[in-house]
Formats: sequence, structure tokens, C-alpha cells
Amino acid sequence: MELIIEGVIARICKPQEFASGFRKCEVHVNVQDGQYPQTVALEFLKDDVDEALGLTVGAEIKARCNVRGREWQDPKTGDYRAFMSLVPWKYELPEPKSIKEQVMEQANDNPAEADDFPF
Repeated sequence: MELIIEGVIARICKPQEFASGFRKCEVHVNVQDGQYPQTVALEFLKDDVDEALGLTVGAEIKARCNVRGREWQDPKTGDYRAFMSLVPWKYELPEPKSIKEQVMEQANDNPAEADDFPF
């Protein structure tokens, strides 16, 4: 299953390396979801860890992720838990808008103020 996550990188966690040689690094992304913003963890695995470390906190990101899940049973109580992870397989870092684009966007959002120049 695929999911697209768009947001701003909030933090890049310290990479984890296991005895088997497996590596992973979580990147937390703040996503605007209407009135309530969400923080989502993306898991960069194996060779992609180096790419995660090259990202910048505060940058916008659009990531296409595989949704993975697994089940775990507590051996003591017999209770079941389900875990989910988002593993990006492709991502984009949109270019920041130029000053001209930002001004034009603000003018389009509020046309009454666009004609109110001080000169």
C-alpha cells in the first residue's frame, strides 16, 4: 500500500545500527491536517540512511511511502499489538519560492490590498 506524505522536516533522529548490519533512521515530519497538525515518523532503511542524514530540518518534503505493518504477541499476557511503519521509497524536496512568487501569491490571496501601494 502506498501513501504520500507532504510536510516539513521537524527532526532527523540518530541512526540505529544492529548487530546484523541492518540500519535505520527516523525522520519526523510535521504534516498539516486541517486544524490539527500531525507529526509522522518516516523510516529510512539500509542504504537510504545516508540520504536521510543529508536532509535538512525545516525543509519541505513530499515522500511516497510504503505502509508496512506487523503483529506482535506479548508472551507474558498473550495480548496482541499491531505496529505500523512508513518507509519512503521516493521523495522530493520542492524548491523554495522566490520573493516575487511569494508577493504574487499574497496579492492573489487578497486582491484589495494588491492595489493599495504606498507610491
